Parts: sequence; structure tokens; C-alpha cells
Amino acid sequence: MIVLISESLLMRSTATDGRILRDRVLSGFGVRLNARKRTFLVATSVRGNQFRMMLGYWPLMSVEEARSKAMDVLRQCRNGEQPSRKVPQNLPTLREAYIAYCKAKGIKPSSQRRYESFYRTHFGHWLDQPVDHMGHGAFAEHCHHFAQNTGKSLVELGRGVIGAVIKYVNAVYGLNVVSPFVRLASAGLLPERTQPRARVLQESELPQWHEAVDKLGQRQRDYLYLVLYTGLRRNEARELRHMDINLTEGVLSVPETKTGRPHTLPITERMKAILERRCSGLKPEDLLFKGVSADHMSEMAMRHGAPRFMLHDLRKMVATVGQKLGLGDAVLRRILNHTAPKTDVLNRHYVGLSDWDVREGLQRIQEELDSMMKR
Repeated sequence: MIVLISESLLMRSTATDGRILRDRVLSGFGVRLNARKRTFLVATSVRGNQFRMMLGYWPLMSVEEARSKAMDVLRQCRNGEQPSRKVPQNLPTLREAYIAYCKAKGIKPSSQRRYESFYRTHFGHWLDQPVDHMGHGAFAEHCHHFAQNTGKSLVELGRGVIGAVIKYVNAVYGLNVVSPFVRLASAGLLPERTQPRARVLQESELPQWHEAVDKLGQRQRDYLYLVLYTGLRRNEARELRHMDINLTEGVLSVPETKTGRPHTLPITERMKAILERRCSGLKPEDLLFKGVSADHMSEMAMRHGAPRFMLHDLRKMVATVGQKLGLGDAVLRRILNHTAPKTDVLNRHYVGLSDWDVREGLQRIQEELDSMMKR
């Protein structure tokens, strides 16, 4: 099929049968549509012999980049030259590569800032070197030293962000770099993966927690109770704006979440009292909890007599109470905005619950939390 290959065409395309679309503008340039990949290629002849070459994968490689690459290959073919399978190219630096990766994957700005800080702190020497240097022995030695002298959580972060960028540049630029962390793991030279932290705040301590929180300023107090009543992650609650609260329809919206999917919750009476107070006098774009430092909320409450706790404990408390009340997994996942495991096809692809479907369950959790705080 001869078409004008474009970004919009590939986004709309649903074909998965391996067909090849040939470009109307650049003869010899095409894209193969498989079930998992969209592969750019050149199919032409050199001195009477058929020649085919893979250029890269969409969307890791844009149509514009692929067409430019194809032009270089086709120019050699038409001059009777056999193109090298590795097309000469100017490789980006590690800094340019991870920025391009974040853009291609739609990484949230907050996560991108975290990655930038990590690279500057632990891999600053390599930031302005070409990405193929990540395949050199010196880089592997640096990764080994990093893994042996850094905490488990940072090693896991490094393993993830370095591995992701290496996979990206391998796909886009046709490299064959192997992440040093893969080899270190195979040799048993990486620390054990960190385990999820146990909940610190116990249910029996909720009355003491409640008494201490009531001594805080109104904005800080409202923030902590909203997190407890909704199970929102700390930054999801911290970044709520007036425009995210629809008191008329009774819906709270979280546009940006850890899962990448916008999240909504029904506004119950307990939540409504907090949200009406916080929205009063604000412009649509104003933050509900401007000036509240989520990182210091636990310390502030503990200075007023609260038992030791982490903000994530409040989210875990919602899940625990919901489980004890007999709420189904689907309802709890919907309230907490959790994604079902890939093997759970029913809940991952078929079950879809609305705000109204979880309203009663959320109210029951909040009622039980209130009861526990007053015991």
C-alpha cells in the first residue's frame, strides 16, 4: 500500500499483520506494521540486487528522523554503493539521550527532575559523553562502584533509569549496549532489592494521632485529614487546585498520578466540609494547600504528640480498613487508583467502576476511621 507516512497515520493505524506501507513521497522508504512494533525500513536495490535495511522503531524514532535516515541510505544505493548496516550518525550525549527519552515516554516533570538530580549527582562525569560510552569498561566499573557504595533504593533507581535509557538508544540508534547492571545482577554483585516498608502507624494509635493533628494549623490539619479520608498519595493531595474540585457534581479530580491515569473520587460529606473550606476565595488555578510542605507534615504532627508515622501510612490505613470491612479488591483498587496485575485480565481490562460505584465503600471506610479515632 502506498501512502504518505506520517505520525498521525501511525497513531491511527490498527494493522498488526506485518503489512508494509510504502511512502508516496520517498520511494524505497516504508514501515512494517506488526502486532508489537512499527518498524521503519528501506527496501530498494543496489546494482540489480535487492536490498533491505531496518532503520528503527516508531515512536522511539519519529517519522521525520526515519525519513532523513532513509534518504542517506537511498542516496548511497542509487550511487551503486552498498550501505553499511550501521548508518553513520552523530550519537547524542547521555544528557541529550535521557531528555529525549523523557519526552518520548511522556515522563512527568516531577519524575524528570528527580532523574536529572540523580544523573548530576551520581553520573555527572558521563553526562556530556556520547551514549555509546555506556558500553565501555570504565562506565561498567563506575556502575560497580556505585552499586557497592550506595543505598539499596538508589541502586534500584540507577538500575532502572540507566537501563531504560540504554534500551531507548539501542532501539533508536541501532546500538547494542548492554546495561552494566544486568551483568552485575547476573554475577550477584547487586544488593538485594528493597522491600516495601511496613506501616508504622497502628490502628490503636489513631486516637493519639487525631488529638495531635487537631492542634495543627487549619490548612495542615485539613491536608492530613483529606489524605486519611481519601488515600491520596501525598503529592496528589498537595497539588490539588480549585479547578480540580467540583462541589456541584461532587467529584474530586487528580489530573496527574503515579500510574499516569487521571483519577477521580466522589466527594463525601466529610470531604466536602474540608474542600469547601479550602476552596473558599481561591481562583481556579490556585492550590488548595499552598504553603503546606508534605515532606514535613509528619514531623509537625509528632511535635504535637502524634505517634511516629509516615504519610504513606494513611494510605495504607485506608486499604487495611477497606479490606477489614469486606470491600472487594476492585473497589479498593478504584479508590486507591491501583493497577491490577497483568495476569488479572478481568480487573485489568473488563471491570470498570465509576465514582458512584465506590461512593458507599469510601463512606464506610471514613466512618470506620472516625470511629477508630474516637475510641
